[in-house]
Amino acid sequence: MAKHFFDNDTRVFAHRGVPIEFPENTLLSFKRAVELGVDVIETDIHFTKDKGFIVIHDESLERLTEGVGNVRDYSIKELKQFDAGFRFTKDNGKTYPFKGKNIKLLSLEEMLNEFPNQRFNIDLKEKNQEQIGYYADIIKRHNAQNRVLTASEHSVNLKGIRKLFPDMATSFSLWEALGFYTLYKTGFMFLTSHFNGDALQIPEHFGPIRIVTKSFVKHAHNKGIQVHVWTINNRDDIIRLFNLGVDGIISDDPILLKQIANDN
Repeated sequence: MAKHFFDNDTRVFAHRGVPIEFPENTLLSFKRAVELGVDVIETDIHFTKDKGFIVIHDESLERLTEGVGNVRDYSIKELKQFDAGFRFTKDNGKTYPFKGKNIKLLSLEEMLNEFPNQRFNIDLKEKNQEQIGYYADIIKRHNAQNRVLTASEHSVNLKGIRKLFPDMATSFSLWEALGFYTLYKTGFMFLTSHFNGDALQIPEHFGPIRIVTKSFVKHAHNKGIQVHVWTINNRDDIIRLFNLGVDGIISDDPILLKQIANDN
């Protein structure tokens, strides 16, 4: 049975909000994505020193903020001191339009509070069993089980989530996705009737290997699995992938993606 997360379309995934316009994974970026009416906001979280979660992709602070070091070594309060707009630029460093504008990193709780009706694809970046219980508590408090798809490349994270939330949508981990692809390529897909994940979230190509084909998508659909492709920003690529039957595309340019999705 399909999870409630999939009750509505999952075609348009805003990758960290709208990072072509605003600093990624920030309140401004997410507000813009909601304003656009995207289906899902794709985002990332890291476990903090005080057992909370901060919304950020990298394990370290340097690429986005003036801070240094790893996220895990700071509390949420300490992380909130950094400028999340510090390094954002649209012109290769000539200007930094959001530097010093009081743009802060978001906590997971703030994100769920601020956008109570928005679906999120939340990637647990760190391989850490300890975080699962704390993550589950936040999800429960916000009654967000049906509007969150939990993703992770780490099987141990997803195993814990599936045990606590059997009705929550989850992605395939890296090893699960490789296993699915191996069964597909070897013709042994018939050996497995059930997969633990609900969505294959994958690049179109892995090195020289093209993963996403019409046949691959069809095999996934035959098993009740959605296919979401990342990170696609080119018009022709978006159109081609939708024509292959993929269920969703994750893009830095959800404006373009939504326009194409509406036309197809």
